[in-house]
Amino acid sequence: MADLETPVLGTALVIGGCGLLGHHIVKILIESKVTSKIVVLDVNTAVNLVDGVEYINGSITSSDQVTQVLKQHTPRVVFHTVSPNPLSENRKRFYEVNVGGTQNLLECIKNTTSVKALVYTSSSSVVHNSYTDLIKATEDMPLFFEPAQKVYYSHTKAVAEQMVINSNRQNGLLTTVIRPASLFGEGDHLLTGNMVGLGRKNVIIGSGTNQFDFTYVGNNAYAQMLAAAALVRASTSKEPIPDDERVDGEAFVVTNDEPWPFWEFARALAVAAGYTVDRTKAKMLPKGVLLFFVGLLEWFYKILTLGTRQPAVKTRMILPTTLERTFNIGKAKKRLGYKPQVSIEEGISRTITWYMSQQGVQKKTA
Repeated sequence: MADLETPVLGTALVIGGCGLLGHHIVKILIESKVTSKIVVLDVNTAVNLVDGVEYINGSITSSDQVTQVLKQHTPRVVFHTVSPNPLSENRKRFYEVNVGGTQNLLECIKNTTSVKALVYTSSSSVVHNSYTDLIKATEDMPLFFEPAQKVYYSHTKAVAEQMVINSNRQNGLLTTVIRPASLFGEGDHLLTGNMVGLGRKNVIIGSGTNQFDFTYVGNNAYAQMLAAAALVRASTSKEPIPDDERVDGEAFVVTNDEPWPFWEFARALAVAAGYTVDRTKAKMLPKGVLLFFVGLLEWFYKILTLGTRQPAVKTRMILPTTLERTFNIGKAKKRLGYKPQVSIEEGISRTITWYMSQQGVQKKTA
């Protein structure tokens, strides 16, 4: 772990601190002893609880609730990790939380003098149209907004990211953005189960060689802590920080810096969960043919149900599994001092240990 001889972060507020990333941020803050107090604001404070942390039930979309937390606990650092499930279809909810919630938080912070640093969790998808390959992408790429951005979730994350960056150095607040890439780890109820399911089916769509950047969630939490420490240092610095060393007003993509073939990662998770997966017997499905028939099925659903229903499998679910999607994290390494603390293989082991411990999940041998 990088040397954190920085000013103590003081009181840290983790919004969404009971979620996958949020509770890992809480854990690493406690382990690193860089805070004097940790407060969590979340709509569901019944899961992923950590001893020594104060939990408050509330929503980022409520001005009254956010204002009350800020006034009562006067945090120096705020971590904003809240977002609805990216695979859902609820456009209204995406806008309310990702855009409206972020705007609400920024407005509430304006009315307090305690908050010096805001670390916002964006998404690596803000620079991706989700339909073409992305190879060693950097933060220099432009953000995608509708209509160029076909995924509404990603559009709202880009809008919120832009608001956060534009708020940097306003009213004494320093802001930065962390862009996660395909998080997995303990507490992951989204990616892991789906990937185990794909892996055990022993199916490969397309060539099966497409490289993909997956990220152990604890590594992203570590990067968020480094970013917060850098912002606090900058807020008290008497000397100007060179542009090529700044963290405030900047975005950082964070990965394990260890791309894996997409389908091999799925197989590794399935094998770790106890399934036997012989890749020499994998069923290879042509990408173009599969997308054509699924697209045709979507069209039939649209016509026959007048758009009220959609098939269980959609082209937007299949396509990402066939794409190359990798990032260059040189900026995070240089400016944050970030280095992955947990390898992909160790991350898989930790994740599956948690996954198998969940109620109703039994280890399989075939």
